[in-house]
Amino acid sequence: MADFDGQGHLLSLKVMRVSARTPLSGHPKTLRDLSHASEFLTLPTAFGAIQLGETFSSCLCVNNEANTDIEGVNIKVEMQTANSKVLLAEVGAAVRRKLVVGDVLEVVVHHEVKELGQHVLACTVSYRLPPGDPNQQGFRKYYKFVVTNPLSVKTKVHLPRSPSALLDPVEREKVFLEVHIQNTTQEPMWFERIDFDCAEGWTATDMNKVRSGTDDSAESTPLFSGSVALMQPQATRQYIYVLLPTTIPTFPAPAQPGSVISLGRLDISWRTHYGEPGRLLTAMLTRRIPGPPPPPPTQPLLSQQPPASAIPPYLQRGGTPSSPRLQSPQLPPSRSASPGPHRPASPFRNRPAVPVPRPQSPSGSIVNITAPVSQSSIGLQHTSDVWVDLVTTRKIQEPVHIYDPFTIEFKLTVSASAPRDIQNQTISIVVQHLRPSRASGAAEASSATDSGRELVGGFPASPHTRSAVNIPDRHLVTSPSAQISSGGNLLQPFLPPPHFGIADQTRDAKVKGCTFVGPSSLALEPIKLCTPVQSREDIHPARIEGSRQFELTFMALQTGYICAGGLRILLVDHELSDTEASVHRVVKEPKTLREYDVVGEVWVGS
Repeated sequence: MADFDGQGHLLSLKVMRVSARTPLSGHPKTLRDLSHASEFLTLPTAFGAIQLGETFSSCLCVNNEANTDIEGVNIKVEMQTANSKVLLAEVGAAVRRKLVVGDVLEVVVHHEVKELGQHVLACTVSYRLPPGDPNQQGFRKYYKFVVTNPLSVKTKVHLPRSPSALLDPVEREKVFLEVHIQNTTQEPMWFERIDFDCAEGWTATDMNKVRSGTDDSAESTPLFSGSVALMQPQATRQYIYVLLPTTIPTFPAPAQPGSVISLGRLDISWRTHYGEPGRLLTAMLTRRIPGPPPPPPTQPLLSQQPPASAIPPYLQRGGTPSSPRLQSPQLPPSRSASPGPHRPASPFRNRPAVPVPRPQSPSGSIVNITAPVSQSSIGLQHTSDVWVDLVTTRKIQEPVHIYDPFTIEFKLTVSASAPRDIQNQTISIVVQHLRPSRASGAAEASSATDSGRELVGGFPASPHTRSAVNIPDRHLVTSPSAQISSGGNLLQPFLPPPHFGIADQTRDAKVKGCTFVGPSSLALEPIKLCTPVQSREDIHPARIEGSRQFELTFMALQTGYICAGGLRILLVDHELSDTEASVHRVVKEPKTLREYDVVGEVWVGS
């Protein structure tokens, strides 16, 4: 079978592509009619392009054009790509097929195109000559076509950015997937179905549907349906899907920088303008976590030898080491190392060269001073590893009016590492209100507040707020001294001033329309954490969690959209209790765990 074109053989092969196109008048309507079609309707050696996701259908006809019957007719059809070879059909191999004069052997093959690039339809025909000749004859034909992508799918991942959403335990876990689909073909497409199949651990809400009514039981129809479902060539559509984890974590775990999170796949079904079906399942759509910032560029090492100067040597200030500068004749000779003239009245002539140790110094020398040895070894082995997370438990449902106090309820979750030798932990948290730094003109008015940092807060209402409206004094009060009970001891920590550490005009403009009511700092009830038994047996220490709920009161100073904030979470005490019931404190001064610029967004009416 060395013949590849089929010329000079008793059989002929016709290959035609079968489609769902509406036939014109005078053209064959069945496959049997296509068997006797002319060369104009058959496929050339290299024909057109087929889109990815379509089903390639072809009809192969073997005609007996000889004057005698032919036995042992066999046809084998394969689809070959750069990565695979698929057998589509093989007829006549098991049964000795016989073709009489003028008879036709028809084979219809189907293949769902799943790969891009070059495809080859390989057809092999073999037969035997009339009786008496044992030799087997045959020929091959190859039909090439290119598979292109009919759609261009691009995605964007958006995360919640609103302060209210970031403080909501459910809203902050949502992922908004934006999908752009473009028809890259030269023909219009009719989309039948576009579904999003979530990856494991996610649930998706299709936002591309419109409800016919306001009730929850009302039926929803796709946004792109009816006549809108037809997409013209090079047109682009946008789809939105909201993804939510199936399990909401009690404490958000930071994602590893540079990692990739799988979200799901798009299942798209369409039909061409001739009704040919197509189906495409995209690759896994992912979300990539940004990697760590690159290190700052290092300064290049300077050359050991400085560049040559354009100034003549005799005009330079200092000479090179190889050519020392000559002394000027106008200058007197340098002083020698001989002792100066004798001054009997000088009080510095008899000063000793080595300093005499002072007998009144209790330490003798500063080098001999050593740090006192800590009485507890646990403080040297462990440090305070505390994370905090703040969420709102109840949103503001009632209308808020200007100069009327409103309350926001919060839940603070604490996560701490649990070493094996630690049995119990007690964590004391102080929540402190933050305001923009005062101007220099108000420094005298706020000197009393800034000097009394030992107070828990001590941050009164700003003067211009009190003068803007007659607010009762019961709404704006100062904080008492910080009295935190931890382990039976009464602590009085020195808190930082209740101002933002970094100046930001945009942030200050957001929170100027709202102020807090009551003390500027709130000491929460100590949170006690107990290490489970199984965690103490693990090699790597686990993390244990605890929470406290509290509420804060604010007041709107202007109408419209306002932001309530800011807030600072301070760790004022952290006690560790080992298995021997020894209590050790690992925090010596208040430590800022986290700061929030905005903790609530409210619409205020007049």
